[in-house]
Amino acid sequence: MGWVGPVIAISSAVVALFIVIIGLLGIIFFRDLSRALATIERAIKAIDEDARPALRAAREMVEDAHNVVSTLKDEVSELAGTSTKVRKKITRAADAIEDRLLDLDALVDVAQGELEDTVLDVAAALRTGRRSATIVKAFKRAIMGRRRR
Repeated sequence: MGWVGPVIAISSAVVALFIVIIGLLGIIFFRDLSRALATIERAIKAIDEDARPALRAAREMVEDAHNVVSTLKDEVSELAGTSTKVRKKITRAADAIEDRLLDLDALVDVAQGELEDTVLDVAAALRTGRRSATIVKAFKRAIMGRRRR
C-alpha cells in the first residue's frame, strides 16, 4: 500500500492549506470589520454631535409651543369671559332701553290725551266766545242801531 501515505500527506497538505486560507481570510475579514466598525463609530459620534444641538433646539421649540398654546388658551378663556360680561351688559342695557321706551310711549299717550282734551276745551271756548260775540253784536246793533261811521 504504497500510495496511501502520499495521498494522506497530500490531503493533509490541502486541508492545512485550506485552513491557512480560511485563517487568512478570517484575519482580513476581521481587520476590515474592525475598520468598518471604527468608521461606523466615528459616523455615530459625528451624528450624535450634530444631533444634540438639533434635539436641544427641538425640545426648546416644543416647550415654546407649549407655552404659546397655554397663553393662547388663557387669552381665549379671558376673551370668552369678557364676551359674556359684555353680552350681559348689552342685554341689560337693551332691557332698560325697552322699559324706558315703554314709559315714554305711555307718557306720549297721556300727553296726547291731555293735549286733545285741551284742544277740545279751547275749541269749545272759542265757539262759546264767537257765539257770545255774535250775541253781543246783535244786542249792540239792536240797542245802538246801525250807524255808519
